[in-house]
Amino acid sequence: MTTPEPGPADPTPTDPVPTDPAPTEQRPHWATPIIRGWLVLAAVAVASGQQLFDNWRSGDGLPPVGALLIVAGIVVLVALIQGVIGYFQWRTTRFRIDEEEVRVDRNFIQHSSDRLALSKIQSVDVVQPLAARVFGLARLHIDIGGSKPKTIEYLTRADAYRFRDFLTTRAHAARAAVPATGPASPGVLPAEQPGPAVASGSAWQDRRVDEETIVSVSSRQVVLGTFVSGGFLFSVLMIAVGIAVPIALDVEALSIPVVLGGLVSAGGVIARTLVKYWRFTLLRSSGGLKAVHGLTTLTTRTVPVRRVQGIVVSQPLMWRITGLYSVRMTVLGVAGADNDLDAATLLPMGSADQVRDAVAALWPGFDISAVSTMTPIPMTGIPARARWLRWFDRQTFAQGMDDRVIAARRGLMRRVTAVVPHSRAQSVRLDQGPLQRRLRLATLSVHIPGGPVHLDCPHLDAGGARTLLLDEMDRCRAARAAELGENGAGAGGHGTGTVPSPGG
Repeated sequence: MTTPEPGPADPTPTDPVPTDPAPTEQRPHWATPIIRGWLVLAAVAVASGQQLFDNWRSGDGLPPVGALLIVAGIVVLVALIQGVIGYFQWRTTRFRIDEEEVRVDRNFIQHSSDRLALSKIQSVDVVQPLAARVFGLARLHIDIGGSKPKTIEYLTRADAYRFRDFLTTRAHAARAAVPATGPASPGVLPAEQPGPAVASGSAWQDRRVDEETIVSVSSRQVVLGTFVSGGFLFSVLMIAVGIAVPIALDVEALSIPVVLGGLVSAGGVIARTLVKYWRFTLLRSSGGLKAVHGLTTLTTRTVPVRRVQGIVVSQPLMWRITGLYSVRMTVLGVAGADNDLDAATLLPMGSADQVRDAVAALWPGFDISAVSTMTPIPMTGIPARARWLRWFDRQTFAQGMDDRVIAARRGLMRRVTAVVPHSRAQSVRLDQGPLQRRLRLATLSVHIPGGPVHLDCPHLDAGGARTLLLDEMDRCRAARAAELGENGAGAGGHGTGTVPSPGG
């Protein structure tokens, strides 16, 4: 007898889920070879069917009955080969999760053993592709930072949720017990003791009853953001041009490739956004923050708060009509991400209030809506003489800083605001080209690891830019010293430089 799963909007628990998994070796679920192999079978079936259709249409090749038998035989043969290989892979794969480490042993043809210390685990994600959801299965992604995430596939949904909660809680506690070896993001969530065991959710929504919803993106927002995005509107324009222009020139046949290209492009935009970010929810749990989203593939990402280096809030031109924004972040050590995972997205689309709530959950105490009035250096534009270099969009550039972050804003068609904590700046650079030297201008760049966040303050007054450079260096040193617990003044006691007024 099975207990009914809670619906998408009702995370009411069923039976309590144990907090600690038994530290014994076990294999993945027996249906793992089926989930892994169905895509290969589907690809073979589609390719064979396409070849059969082409031969039949051209009048060449085998009769339909004989061709169907050959196609069926190819599919069966591939299924047998895939099944045998998958069975031996499943039989020779074992994993063990205990209080100290995660160990995954694979002994098929090439022997390998991955051992992951709990204190090194940065995030644990659960991904449920469509075929896996049918069987009630999920795969576990364990990210240790700086290398490709380790994967355990496939587990029952209940086991995946249970292991995820266990690893997240234990890894958080283990990092809190180990002396810090690097800086942490401003406002890192404190370690919390694991509470009572509760149900983790269902196939529709991975949410525990003890978790707090920070932001929930409605279906209306997802649909609206998808259909007013630049990529979708460009695809619609391609379709319109492909239909209207050939008809006006009386050459209708030429419209087919353009229309088909537009349809494929529009379908790709829908698949990348509407399907991927359907029912996006940002939650606060005992292990930190997690994001749940997906229509066909349900994905649960743990947001690695400690490794976030900076954020960028953007608003494309057409999104201004709807009042939507997106928030992306640069995460240290993200490599080899799965297609279903998007570690750089904090909020795919949302209102100004939702952006404020999401950023405040990432960095408690920081208000993104107050960036324009930061102190001691509020957001200030670039000098009027910079119009010789930025004659079209000079008025959109501004930069400023407070005791915690440095921020820069720009963008005429696409408004972008980049924010980087002082403790995350790896270096600061001042550039001055030949035209800038003549105009007494300079560009200040704040360097962080590669990602979607780029913070540049272009065309500042040269003297003010040098003062800002020295001020930022002082604040960076003070912020790192404060986070590492070294003796030294706080970030707020350094730096007196100011950004010049637009008049230069």
